[in-house]
Amino acid sequence: MSRFLQLAGLLVAASGTLLLADQRADAEAPLRPVVPRKGVGGRALGPRLTNPSSPASRLYRATPAERERALEKLPLRQQERIRKNLEWFDGLSKADQAIVLKRAERYEAMSPEARQVFNRQFRALAQLAPERRQAVAAALRRLQTMSDEQRAGVLASPEFTSRFSAEEIKLISDLSQVIPPAM
Repeated sequence: MSRFLQLAGLLVAASGTLLLADQRADAEAPLRPVVPRKGVGGRALGPRLTNPSSPASRLYRATPAERERALEKLPLRQQERIRKNLEWFDGLSKADQAIVLKRAERYEAMSPEARQVFNRQFRALAQLAPERRQAVAAALRRLQTMSDEQRAGVLASPEFTSRFSAEEIKLISDLSQVIPPAM
């Protein structure tokens, strides 16, 4: 039993290291042009998922001067990460910017308890196996393009529930609380 626990701990530590290395590689990679993506069956996907509680999301509406003043107070590595995120945001179409801003507004309007659930689920998304994380993220991005009523129908559909585990469905449901309805 203790060997099993040691092996499980080793696997968890290794996957965490790989996840951090993958995130660092993403952070250091040059920004790619924003290309509209299509999901399975050619359905449109919304902009990539970002954490609406991040420091960068608070600066999306700020002027360049306000952004610089806020960034000056931060450590250099954090400044670089936020600048890359702001550059990504500035490169989005106006429609995609509106989705990202609406997502941040919905997050800010949530109760502190609901924010805690969202933050916990956002971290859980990062902990999923890469292929499951990709499937869940694609589902969330697809849900971004739907109204609240359409989204509820999709979440309850047998086709949807057969593709995801109960934990993944809960994760998608909790994270979709900040997804704005289609405009």
